Amino acid sequence: MSKGICKYPVVACRREANERSEMVTQLLYGEHYEVLENTGEWMHIKSDRDNYESWIDSKLHTAFANNEEDQFVLPFPFNSLKNKEGVDILLPGASLVDRSIWNDSETGDLIQTALSYKDAPYLWGGRTCWGIDCSGFVQAVFQIHGMDISRDAYQQAELGESIEFNELIEPGDLAFFAKEEEKISHVGICLGDEKIIHASGKVRIDKLDHYGIYNSDLNKYTHELRLLKRIKKAV
Repeated sequence: MSKGICKYPVVACRREANERSEMVTQLLYGEHYEVLENTGEWMHIKSDRDNYESWIDSKLHTAFANNEEDQFVLPFPFNSLKNKEGVDILLPGASLVDRSIWNDSETGDLIQTALSYKDAPYLWGGRTCWGIDCSGFVQAVFQIHGMDISRDAYQQAELGESIEFNELIEPGDLAFFAKEEEKISHVGICLGDEKIIHASGKVRIDKLDHYGIYNSDLNKYTHELRLLKRIKKAV
């Protein structure tokens, strides 16, 4: 199979080979993928980073043969830098950039990164500060800190070690939500002090307790807690 690399700040990835099909995720700049099928107008791809399959417009495909690029994960929600041609480009956080055009900088800790996405608008399938969904938010934050975790909430729930009691929650732990017997449908990052940051309408901070997420703006619980997980750097 042929390989590709994303050479745009962000590329929409759709469920089916149709521009009206829902966007299920996005490719970020520098991410590699395998081309599974090429219809001419559309390409069925699998991302190297999280093995997620989707369809992209073939006009946005750039062939890639060398898998040995020395890349750096861009920190913060967005970054402005010059490419090899000296042109300024604005890229989303967690993009992969050749080290020759980026000077490494400190990324801070995981909670600082999560908080820097606060108020980013919700977008189904989004992975950037210009539009992001709950699992895309968690994935981007963890990728910035060197952990290429799965894309969807139910997949992320299979990672790490379970935490049995709320009293053991540490900042950076993940909380997963769903009604009883239903598939995991929501995820957020625990902040400690019974607070959680998650993407719901926008990236926001809400109260978390043994029942779930309490939205003080709506004066009600919006998500039922199903399980808690701790993901370590070794993922």
